Amino acid sequence: RMTANEFLDLLRRSQLVEEDQLTKFLGTVAAKNKHRLPEEAEPIAEAMIEAGILTEWQSEKLLAGKHKGFMLGKYKLLRHLGKGGMSQVYLAEHMLMKRKVAIKVLPSNRVEDSTYLERFRTEARAAAKLDDPNIVRVYDIDNDGKTHYIVMEFVDGRDLHVLVKEEGPLGYERAADYIAQVARGIAHAHAMGLVHRDIKPANI
Repeated sequence: RMTANEFLDLLRRSQLVEEDQLTKFLGTVAAKNKHRLPEEAEPIAEAMIEAGILTEWQSEKLLAGKHKGFMLGKYKLLRHLGKGGMSQVYLAEHMLMKRKVAIKVLPSNRVEDSTYLERFRTEARAAAKLDDPNIVRVYDIDNDGKTHYIVMEFVDGRDLHVLVKEEGPLGYERAADYIAQVARGIAHAHAMGLVHRDIKPANI
């Protein structure tokens, strides 16, 4: 089992929490525990999640002994959202603006493949042309020398595939409304000369 000291060492190396915030938090934890910190990592990790200092995903990674991969340029990764055809998608936060975004990351082993990298860039350029309330907005494309990524609007909610799986068939008015929203988004893309090629409930 990981000790509290090992966990805190990984946390400091991860740069997820500023030192003054960590010192203040540990003082609060110690005050509730007869002025001593717990000897094991888990109670500290749980308290940090409860206080909103760490996410569950960040805590799991740290408890697994990892301290790298939490930062990407100006962004702090908060949790894994899903997997696309050729990329991973994370919820992230701009460290200064505190704005939540979705970040699509091209796996590092794909960067060597120029066709994949060009497809990734083409997707970002195409999406950046679009400006419609029914289409997720693209804010930026960047890389940190090794990792290439697209910064997108984060839309909190379930995709249509999950929605139907959890709630069953939708009422016809609701279904028609969703289809109309998708159609408006596709019409805008078509007007800009773009074809999606992968319209399905999981992408809505």
